[in-house]
Amino acid sequence: MDAPTAPASKALNARQGGAIIYVVLALVVFAYPGGLVAWLDDRNASGWLSLPLAAARAVETASGAIGVKQVGEALRDKLQIMFGAGG
Repeated sequence: MDAPTAPASKALNARQGGAIIYVVLALVVFAYPGGLVAWLDDRNASGWLSLPLAAARAVETASGAIGVKQVGEALRDKLQIMFGAGG
């Protein structure tokens, strides 16, 4: 017996939803690259995260060069004012 399959429209919606999630994550990484670099650097005691850390530093440089980093910093400052400084 064949397994039931979802209609094509539902599969397309799932793909679109997945794409939206990845686009939002990419924008977060470009808007807040310093946070990712710091997080990876804190956890790189063993050296296993050297490649992702290098990639994150490259993203941080690119983000600063195209101006997205400054937008992210401004948004972060506004959020800290609204919700208080986090630890």
